[in-house]
Order: sequence, then structure tokens, then C-alpha cells
Amino acid sequence: MNTLDHSHRDASLKPDFSKRLLSIGIVFAVIGALAILLPAWATLAGELVIAWMLVLWGALGLWFARAMRPAREWRYAAAAFGVTLLLGLAFLLFPGVGIATLTIVMMLVFLMEGVVSILLGLRMSSNLRHWSWMIVSGVCSLIVGLFILIGWPETAVWTLGLLLGVNFLSTGLSLIMLARAAKKAV
Repeated sequence: MNTLDHSHRDASLKPDFSKRLLSIGIVFAVIGALAILLPAWATLAGELVIAWMLVLWGALGLWFARAMRPAREWRYAAAAFGVTLLLGLAFLLFPGVGIATLTIVMMLVFLMEGVVSILLGLRMSSNLRHWSWMIVSGVCSLIVGLFILIGWPETAVWTLGLLLGVNFLSTGLSLIMLARAAKKAV
């Protein structure tokens, strides 16, 4: 008996699935394009979303810490969540500080990832084929980090928005392509 029933299609390949996927892809691509065209606005929007998330996280965490007062560690939880709440409030009250902080963190991540990827690529060079792609990835990350660093502080205004835009656009385009493939598979 054949365990694969070709008459039964995966529910994800139904025609309405490809339409939904296409719609979501278009929305993501439009958001990405707008963020790329207006990176300063997208940076501010991204910073405000993160600020509100920190405020919510801190407030709910303090509520949790209050509920765990019978445990000795409740003070540590309250302190940690209090700092999270204060950080979120600072980002809301002073968005420029939040933007600068997030951009510095992103710059450091790109620089560290670049160095680590290059070192890892060099280490793999004797064992694996196509090891050079790891170095290319590391060089790209290093270039992005250095670009942010060299242009500091002006790069803080648009970096987060541009990177969010590229991410949304690439995600949207990939979803559009998946929707096309899913439609053909039906």
C-alpha cells in the first residue's frame, strides 16, 4: 500500500492559502519599501515599538515580582523589571536616546558578527568546501558595522529604519514568490 496519497493535497497549498500568502507578502513589501524610502520615520517607529514593549514587559514583570513576594528572590525580579520599565520610559520620553542606543547595539553586533564569521571561515577553510562564503558574510557584516561607526552619529537617524525596511521588503518578496509557487503547485 502506498503511504503517499497523491489525491490528498496539503491544506497549505489550497488556492485561498496562496492568496493570503500573496496579500501578506504585498503588505510586507509595501511596508519595507516605505521604510526604505522614509528611513528616519521608520527608525522612530521602530524605536517607539521597542520602547512600548519594554514598558509593557517591565510593568508586567513588576506585577509578577509582586506576586512572588513570598520568595526571597522577588527583590531581584522587581529590580530587573523596574530597570526594564525605566528603560522603556526613557526611550519613550527621549526617543533620540533610544535610537542612539539601539543603533550602537546594532553596530556592535554587526562588528562582532563580522569578526567571528571571518575567523570561523578561516578556521573552516581546510575542512569544508565553499568556506569563503562565511568570510564574505563576515566582510559584509563588518562593512555595515564600520559604515555605521564611521558615519556616527548621523547614521543613527536612519540605520534602524533602513534595516527594518530591507528586512520587511525581502520577507515580503519571498512571501510573494512562495505564493506564486503555491498557486502553481495546486
